[in-house]
Amino acid sequence: MSYEAGFKLKVVSRAEESNNRTASREFCVDEKQVREWRKMKTALEKLSKSKKARRGLTTPYGALETELHKWVMECRQNGYCVPRMGIRLRALQMAKDDKYKAPSTEKFVASAGWCTRFMNRFGLCLRQRRKISQKLPQDLEEKLICVPPACSLPQIMDFRGECLFHSV
Repeated sequence: MSYEAGFKLKVVSRAEESNNRTASREFCVDEKQVREWRKMKTALEKLSKSKKARRGLTTPYGALETELHKWVMECRQNGYCVPRMGIRLRALQMAKDDKYKAPSTEKFVASAGWCTRFMNRFGLCLRQRRKISQKLPQDLEEKLICVPPACSLPQIMDFRGECLFHSV
Protein backbone atom coordinates (compact mmCIF):
# COMPACT_ATOMS: atom_id res chain seq x y z
CA MET A 1 0.00 0.00 0.00
CA SER A 2 1.25 3.50 -0.75
CA TYR A 3 0.99 6.40 1.66
CA GLU A 4 1.31 10.15 1.23
CA ALA A 5 4.36 11.93 2.62
CA GLY A 6 2.19 13.86 5.11
CA PHE A 7 0.84 10.64 6.61
CA LYS A 8 4.33 9.16 6.85
CA LEU A 9 5.55 12.26 8.70
CA LYS A 10 2.62 12.01 11.18
CA VAL A 11 3.59 8.41 11.92
CA VAL A 12 7.25 9.38 12.31
CA SER A 13 6.45 12.23 14.71
CA ARG A 14 4.24 9.91 16.79
CA ALA A 15 7.02 7.29 16.84
CA GLU A 16 9.50 9.92 18.04
CA GLU A 17 7.11 10.98 20.82
CA SER A 18 6.60 7.44 22.10
CA ASN A 19 8.06 4.48 20.18
CA ASN A 20 7.76 2.63 16.88
CA ARG A 21 5.37 -0.05 18.15
CA THR A 22 2.88 2.48 19.54
CA ALA A 23 2.89 4.46 16.30
CA SER A 24 2.47 1.32 14.19
CA ARG A 25 -0.55 0.19 16.23
CA GLU A 26 -2.12 3.64 16.28
CA PHE A 27 -1.84 4.17 12.51
CA CYS A 28 -2.30 0.49 11.52
CA VAL A 29 1.01 0.12 9.68
CA ASP A 30 3.80 -2.38 10.10
CA GLU A 31 6.46 -1.57 12.70
CA LYS A 32 9.24 -2.16 10.17
CA GLN A 33 7.63 0.41 7.91
CA VAL A 34 7.76 2.95 10.74
CA ARG A 35 11.49 2.25 11.16
CA GLU A 36 12.06 2.74 7.43
CA TRP A 37 10.13 6.03 7.42
CA ARG A 38 12.13 7.28 10.39
CA LYS A 39 15.35 6.60 8.48
CA MET A 40 14.19 8.69 5.54
CA LYS A 41 12.53 11.49 7.52
CA THR A 42 14.70 14.26 6.02
CA ALA A 43 13.86 13.14 2.47
CA LEU A 44 10.13 13.01 3.35
CA GLU A 45 10.24 16.55 4.73
CA LYS A 46 11.52 17.84 1.38
CA LEU A 47 8.57 16.31 -0.50
CA SER A 48 5.10 17.72 -1.01
CA LYS A 49 2.76 16.46 1.73
CA SER A 50 0.36 14.92 -0.78
CA LYS A 51 3.09 13.19 -2.80
CA LYS A 52 3.18 9.39 -2.77
CA ALA A 53 6.89 9.14 -3.38
CA ARG A 54 9.85 7.13 -2.19
CA ARG A 55 7.90 3.92 -2.64
CA GLY A 56 10.26 1.00 -3.00
CA LEU A 57 13.98 0.90 -3.46
CA THR A 58 15.93 2.75 -6.10
CA THR A 59 18.94 1.29 -7.81
CA PRO A 60 22.35 2.72 -6.98
CA TYR A 61 23.48 2.09 -10.58
CA GLY A 62 21.19 4.60 -12.31
CA ALA A 63 23.58 6.03 -14.93
CA LEU A 64 25.07 2.64 -15.68
CA GLU A 65 21.66 1.04 -16.17
CA THR A 66 20.41 3.88 -18.38
CA GLU A 67 23.40 3.54 -20.69
CA LEU A 68 23.12 -0.26 -20.63
CA HIS A 69 19.47 0.01 -21.67
CA LYS A 70 20.46 2.27 -24.58
CA TRP A 71 23.08 -0.30 -25.61
CA VAL A 72 20.57 -3.18 -25.51
CA MET A 73 18.06 -1.22 -27.59
CA GLU A 74 20.74 -0.24 -30.10
CA CYS A 75 21.82 -3.87 -30.48
CA ARG A 76 18.23 -4.97 -30.99
CA GLN A 77 17.62 -2.27 -33.61
CA ASN A 78 20.67 -3.55 -35.49
CA GLY A 79 19.13 -7.03 -35.50
CA TYR A 80 21.25 -8.67 -32.81
CA CYS A 81 19.86 -10.89 -30.06
CA VAL A 82 21.11 -9.85 -26.63
CA PRO A 83 21.06 -12.75 -24.13
CA ARG A 84 21.13 -12.33 -20.35
CA MET A 85 24.79 -13.27 -20.17
CA GLY A 86 25.57 -10.59 -22.77
CA ILE A 87 23.76 -7.99 -20.66
CA ARG A 88 25.62 -9.08 -17.54
CA LEU A 89 29.03 -9.05 -19.22
CA ARG A 90 28.42 -5.62 -20.76
CA ALA A 91 27.29 -4.29 -17.35
CA LEU A 92 30.49 -5.56 -15.70
CA GLN A 93 32.55 -4.00 -18.46
CA MET A 94 30.74 -0.67 -18.04
CA ALA A 95 31.11 -0.79 -14.22
CA LYS A 96 34.92 -0.87 -14.64
CA ASP A 97 34.81 2.23 -16.84
CA ASP A 98 35.76 5.53 -15.16
CA LYS A 99 32.61 7.15 -16.57
CA TYR A 100 30.42 5.11 -14.20
CA LYS A 101 32.76 4.98 -11.21
CA ALA A 102 30.89 5.45 -7.97
CA PRO A 103 31.23 3.92 -4.50
CA SER A 104 28.30 1.61 -5.29
CA THR A 105 29.87 0.21 -8.49
CA GLU A 106 32.96 -1.13 -6.70
CA LYS A 107 30.95 -4.06 -5.32
CA PHE A 108 28.85 -4.48 -8.48
CA VAL A 109 28.74 -8.14 -9.60
CA ALA A 110 25.93 -8.18 -12.22
CA SER A 111 24.22 -11.24 -10.73
CA ALA A 112 21.40 -13.12 -12.40
CA GLY A 113 18.94 -11.54 -9.95
CA TRP A 114 20.20 -8.05 -10.79
CA CYS A 115 19.79 -8.82 -14.50
CA THR A 116 16.19 -9.94 -13.97
CA ARG A 117 15.37 -6.78 -12.00
CA PHE A 118 17.14 -4.61 -14.59
CA MET A 119 15.07 -6.17 -17.36
CA ASN A 120 11.86 -5.65 -15.34
CA ARG A 121 12.71 -2.00 -14.60
CA PHE A 122 13.16 -1.25 -18.29
CA GLY A 123 10.42 -3.56 -19.63
CA LEU A 124 12.85 -5.82 -21.48
CA CYS A 125 12.27 -9.46 -22.31
CA LEU A 126 14.28 -12.11 -24.05
CA ARG A 127 13.06 -12.72 -27.53
CA GLN A 128 14.07 -14.93 -30.41
CA ARG A 129 14.54 -13.79 -33.97
CA ARG A 130 12.29 -15.77 -36.28
CA LYS A 131 13.03 -16.57 -39.90
CA ILE A 132 10.79 -17.94 -42.59
CA SER A 133 11.98 -21.49 -43.02
CA GLN A 134 11.36 -21.64 -46.74
CA LYS A 135 11.40 -19.02 -49.47
CA LEU A 136 8.24 -18.67 -51.50
CA PRO A 137 8.45 -19.23 -55.26
CA GLN A 138 8.71 -16.13 -57.45
CA ASP A 139 5.70 -17.10 -59.58
CA LEU A 140 3.46 -17.69 -56.55
CA GLU A 141 0.85 -15.13 -57.61
CA GLU A 142 0.52 -16.78 -61.03
CA LYS A 143 0.05 -20.17 -59.43
CA LEU A 144 -2.62 -18.83 -57.08
CA ILE A 145 -4.50 -17.02 -59.84
CA CYS A 146 -4.34 -19.80 -62.45
CA VAL A 147 -6.47 -22.85 -61.75
CA PRO A 148 -5.52 -25.89 -63.84
CA PRO A 149 -8.37 -27.25 -65.94
CA ALA A 150 -8.18 -30.64 -64.23
CA CYS A 151 -9.11 -29.10 -60.83
CA SER A 152 -12.15 -27.14 -59.80
CA LEU A 153 -11.97 -24.35 -57.17
CA PRO A 154 -13.00 -26.31 -54.05
CA GLN A 155 -10.13 -28.72 -54.60
CA ILE A 156 -6.81 -28.33 -52.79
CA MET A 157 -3.66 -28.29 -54.91
CA ASP A 158 -0.02 -28.80 -53.99
CA PHE A 159 2.78 -26.39 -54.98
CA ARG A 160 3.11 -28.00 -58.45
CA GLY A 161 -0.54 -27.29 -59.22
CA GLU A 162 -1.66 -30.92 -58.97
CA CYS A 163 -4.89 -31.83 -57.23
CA LEU A 164 -4.40 -33.43 -53.83
CA PHE A 165 -8.02 -34.40 -53.07
CA HIS A 166 -11.52 -33.48 -54.10
CA SER A 167 -14.09 -31.99 -51.78
CA VAL A 168 -17.42 -33.77 -51.96
